[in-house]
Amino acid sequence: MTRYQLAKVVDWAGTLDTRKRMQKVIYLLQIAGCPLEIEYTLHFYGPYSQEVARLTDDLVRAQVLVERAESNLVGQQFSYQLADEARRHFAEFELTPRGKAAANVLTPFEPLARQLFQVDLKDLEYASTVVFFRTQGYDWPMAIAKMCDFKRLTRGHQVVEQAEATARQVVA
Repeated sequence: MTRYQLAKVVDWAGTLDTRKRMQKVIYLLQIAGCPLEIEYTLHFYGPYSQEVARLTDDLVRAQVLVERAESNLVGQQFSYQLADEARRHFAEFELTPRGKAAANVLTPFEPLARQLFQVDLKDLEYASTVVFFRTQGYDWPMAIAKMCDFKRLTRGHQVVEQAEATARQVVA
């Protein structure tokens, strides 16, 4: 994943709330065919990439992303926006042949990203976990069963049905 790609995804969100949402949306975009080339492992909260976390920190240090921290019951929750100066820089980049090519690769995935930004965070967590098990070679029923076991959920629960619907939409 490039700095430009991560910045573009954050820019699509306007404000991207939580690192968890960032991880899940980027994972699901990649599964949907967006060429981000990121390795993910299964974490307690679903697919997780150290590369995404590192690149986010790098972009905050470089003042490309503005990070805001808000205290909550379990610690802090972070949100991200593209810095104004970075937005101008990326707009100029997108006017170049290389920038146009980079933007053209991502543009088809913007509607999906915008839709995923609106999905409940727990639904994203569960859906991305189902998709993770699908990428491990499990069919849909087994991937859902594996997610339910992993998350300690009951198969008939409404959140499981919502997660399956979101997962199937991404994988379709």
